[in-house]
Amino acid sequence: MPEPESPSLPIPLRHWFTNVAHIENLRKILDDEAFQTAVATLKEVAGPTHGAVSSDPSENSHRHAWYAGYRDAFNDLHKMTVVKSDRPNQQIEWNHIQTPPQ
Repeated sequence: MPEPESPSLPIPLRHWFTNVAHIENLRKILDDEAFQTAVATLKEVAGPTHGAVSSDPSENSHRHAWYAGYRDAFNDLHKMTVVKSDRPNQQIEWNHIQTPPQ
């Protein structure tokens, strides 16, 4: 049996939002209690602690930057579960002004 073709990486982000099935499947995965518990555990374990603070400011900066990226990765996955509309949501600036009846 031939293996299914997998998309070549990296895939442009705009292509992700064209497949609603992928968005819904990812939402189901992220809503799973076991996944949420795993993410919360990993964030807690990887987070900076008083004992991990170094006297070297550069080392501290690198650790905090790494942790910020780590947290952003999980947060970005949640952003990928929101279907984007094709048209930007723009407010019409002068819609509130009514012309008086003549």
